[in-house]
Amino acid sequence: MHETNATYLPGLGPLFRALPGLYLVIDPEFMILDATDAFLQAASVSRNQIVGQLIFEAFPNNPAAPNQSPARQLEKSLRHVLRHKAAHTMPVLRYYNPKSIQTPDTALEERYWNSNNIPVLDEKGNISYILYEARDMTDQIQREQSALYSQQRLSMLTSATHAVAWEYDIVQDRLHWGSGLKEILGYSPEDIGKQGLSWDSRVHPDDYPAIQQSIAAATSSGEKTWAGEYRFLKANGTYAHVLDQGYIIYDEGGRAIRSVGSIIDLSRNKQAEQELQESNTRFRHLLEVLPHMAWTSDAQGRLMFFNDNWYSYTGMRKGQTDGWISVVHPEDSALVLTVWHEAIVTGQQYELEYRIRSAMDNSYRWFLERAVPMHDDNGKLKLWVGTFTDIEEQKQAVEQLQQKDQQLQNILRLSPAHLCLLKGPTHICRYVTPGVYEVYGNRQYLGRKASEIWPELRHLGFTDLLDQVYHKADTVQITEFRAEIDRYRNGKLQEAYFNFKYQPLLEDGEVDGILISAVEVTELVEAKRKAEALARALGHQ
Repeated sequence: MHETNATYLPGLGPLFRALPGLYLVIDPEFMILDATDAFLQAASVSRNQIVGQLIFEAFPNNPAAPNQSPARQLEKSLRHVLRHKAAHTMPVLRYYNPKSIQTPDTALEERYWNSNNIPVLDEKGNISYILYEARDMTDQIQREQSALYSQQRLSMLTSATHAVAWEYDIVQDRLHWGSGLKEILGYSPEDIGKQGLSWDSRVHPDDYPAIQQSIAAATSSGEKTWAGEYRFLKANGTYAHVLDQGYIIYDEGGRAIRSVGSIIDLSRNKQAEQELQESNTRFRHLLEVLPHMAWTSDAQGRLMFFNDNWYSYTGMRKGQTDGWISVVHPEDSALVLTVWHEAIVTGQQYELEYRIRSAMDNSYRWFLERAVPMHDDNGKLKLWVGTFTDIEEQKQAVEQLQQKDQQLQNILRLSPAHLCLLKGPTHICRYVTPGVYEVYGNRQYLGRKASEIWPELRHLGFTDLLDQVYHKADTVQITEFRAEIDRYRNGKLQEAYFNFKYQPLLEDGEVDGILISAVEVTELVEAKRKAEALARALGHQ
């Protein structure tokens, strides 16, 4: 284990655990230091099950789905935070949690989380720990998947004009074509063949690599639906531009075994213009019913639409799309315009946190803006879509944690006592103050057993003393313990004396750890020696 500056401050426990969000505190070595009660409930775990573990061990991959590796993506995000000392947002990931705390080993439940990893820096700019924030997206994702599945099933069951149903047995390499094949593509089932090659050989050579890559990406990530547009060779020798939509079925091991779907001939679809208009109407309606503020702009960055939530919050005249920068906080407006103009030039999506004024009381609240570019069939950017998520409470919570962290650090730095926190029956070190380094040197403390940190104290019964405090809840004090310390960090040891106190820490009436405090009494011991020497000198006169 590597040495780290991350600390766990006991005084923050009740405040942090009561936060309404799903949060973990992780040290820079990815060990879980604490969790909010809301996180434990959402993840169906107890605090004792995960605190003190590496986050990848606490939430491992599902052995039955080796192609899905949320732990690897989480590790990449955490290392990005360590490398850049900046927050990193992860895509929606699939996890497998136990269905209940009581039976964690019996069943796993599929969950989807959207996560942020936020660095918390000390006064020197080093990462003290990482705040892991999660949003449970399971219900939303499952509703979307259910809707998509229903749409696919409806598409396959209908006998609409210009649609060809198909079903592919991936394991046996057997392809079955449904009705519409002759009418739309000109083939009979006997002419086209029953193996996957019958489809492969008719996809346009220029489109085939991208389509295959798209299908492979969907199956490797466990996606249940897939869609793609390409050109397909018809029996008359011409190519039809088609939309192919499939629903993928997996076995218990996460392997794709079957796919069903339909092919729509877009080139012959006489209702394309009407459907496009209906799609635009549905899209506008979707933006209106979102619980967030939302907007759209054209490819050149000209704002075309804000939903009603924007106008209600900002007080701008409904339908007005210009002058929006006036409701952005003056300190943030330059950054917002810079990022927006860069996005228009590069065509890259972005996320940005800034403050927007409320028309109700002219106060500013923090929002997270996400902007995504939309492209046409030729890959040309045609539209921008953006949403705002209110993150004022999360901002305040993080600021409060940072303020409390700094306050406690200052108090502990000025305290004459050196502190060490040991947790659990094996006495794992979770926190030390800087003074401990003066007494025992620059060792690896955090995450190690006390017996490994101080092997030179074993012959003095140090381990037995810790067991006595932990198991019997006894408080033990040792006075005027002699030690040699490197007081000035110059390699020169000096004699010093300390009073040690070993005190059990209780949680819910049970001993949870040991707090060791050491107060230097060198000056007091030396004064007593001088007094004794003076008394002896006077006695001989």
